[in-house]
Amino acid sequence: MYNLKEHYPVLKDYTYLNTAAHGLISTVVADYKVSLNQELLNTASVFADSRGAFIDDVRTSVSSFIDAHYHMTALVPNFSMAFNALLEAIDKKNKFLLVKGDYPSVNWPVEARGFECCYADLNATLEENIWNACEQHKPDFLALSIVQYISGIRIDLEFLRKLKLQFPDLIIIADGTQFIGVEEFRFRESGIDILAASCYKWLNAGDGNAFMTFKEDVVDRIKPKYTGFNSVQGFKNDRGSFMGHFEPGHQDMTAFGGLQKAIEFCNEYGIYSIQNQIQTISQEARNEFTGRNLLQPEVTGRKLHSSIFNITGDEKLFEKLKNEKIIISQRGEGLRVSISYYNSIEDLNKLLNVIDEN
Repeated sequence: MYNLKEHYPVLKDYTYLNTAAHGLISTVVADYKVSLNQELLNTASVFADSRGAFIDDVRTSVSSFIDAHYHMTALVPNFSMAFNALLEAIDKKNKFLLVKGDYPSVNWPVEARGFECCYADLNATLEENIWNACEQHKPDFLALSIVQYISGIRIDLEFLRKLKLQFPDLIIIADGTQFIGVEEFRFRESGIDILAASCYKWLNAGDGNAFMTFKEDVVDRIKPKYTGFNSVQGFKNDRGSFMGHFEPGHQDMTAFGGLQKAIEFCNEYGIYSIQNQIQTISQEARNEFTGRNLLQPEVTGRKLHSSIFNITGDEKLFEKLKNEKIIISQRGEGLRVSISYYNSIEDLNKLLNVIDEN
């Protein structure tokens, strides 16, 4: 049995309900990153010369974890850089469908480049709104977050699969930053064509690492422009030159080593154990928040939800929670609570007790 408070020491001092802002770093990941930096300190280029094989090994771990094609998976510093590089590779004549109020790093880069945009309302009927927008506006691309960062509204992945079957020419781009690491996910079986995610949140991998992965049949519609010396190193055979454009420069071995170690920890703990723990506590939280009338109608009106909740609360409650060492975030018009597998029913009850006293 894992003692998560030993692996995540911050849990000894705080009730941490803020993974949607930043995931915790385990002692396993932290110690491994120290060892990598120590090796770089002691051997310099002797260690750095192994970067190619090292990064390829990380790529294998990432692609296996999400069931993606190894040769279609790029390791990148963060979601935003990868997504901007992707948008530079898309002809400006294309039309995008976006979700109103989605994460700024999804909507702003599309809008800033002058793409024609249409929008789906973010409410209890999100899937229906997207479907209707596809029928009415005939977009070429749909870009959205799997889980909305403020409300926690989660798109139905089965809906995306059906949407892709109905609109086969639509390319679906998904931000998985608030999703990857929460439950088992199989990219190749999904309706998503391009998936990118920063891994410092639910994968608990620390900063500076992310990935972007593609389905084979979208490559012809993407014309990458970013390039650098690294773009042609090791990308000449099975992966061709396409993926190299998303890795133009050398990658931080410590950052990506942390990602690989975080995936190993996740696999050892068990993704189904993680999934069950998150779902159990999140369902209880949803029931308790609903009973206290703390959730918005667009959340209570949906069957499917994530482990992120935006509850009614003001600055006074936020400061009171902080004084009780309960860590959450102020987002939108309320307080965002996010539940990970290292949380417990006791954490939820402590939060509820402070709310009830307020």
